[in-house]
Amino acid sequence: MTCRSVQTPRKPQFHALAGAVTAVSLLGGSPALAITEYLGGGFITVSDSCAEYGWTGTHQVLVRMEPQGMRDNAEDETQIALLMNTGTIAMRVNLDRGVRHVYNLTQAVYVWNGPFAPDEPTMKITFNPNADWPLSAGWQINRLAATIDNFNEHEGCVAWLRASLVRG
Repeated sequence: MTCRSVQTPRKPQFHALAGAVTAVSLLGGSPALAITEYLGGGFITVSDSCAEYGWTGTHQVLVRMEPQGMRDNAEDETQIALLMNTGTIAMRVNLDRGVRHVYNLTQAVYVWNGPFAPDEPTMKITFNPNADWPLSAGWQINRLAATIDNFNEHEGCVAWLRASLVRG
């Protein structure tokens, strides 16, 4: 039997529940008693540029978000977890410049065949200015819309996230 290490995230066959548990444990550095979080779901659609990496079409996604600056959340970090049927992407990003900016992730963990956390993530996220902006959200985010460049750390792979969330 041969063992191989996972060097880059790939689209595997991984049990979503295990991915969700791992992502929540990796994101949660403080007790979840008083944080302000939003939960919901939607879809991720990937561009044709992702096909060479095994990603095609539209994928259903559950979303968990802890927007920075909201009651009992970090002031300089938004946490977002994307839970799909094949695995999970957990990311941290400082959304300090408003909606019309491309943001580099400060941390990303990909859970497919096992957890993978690059030292310097290349995935970037840009929120659509016509969508509800997470930092000004009330009890719901009706239209969370974002473009994700280098989706899953794949250079040139572009994905679009569309979701609706409510405060948990």
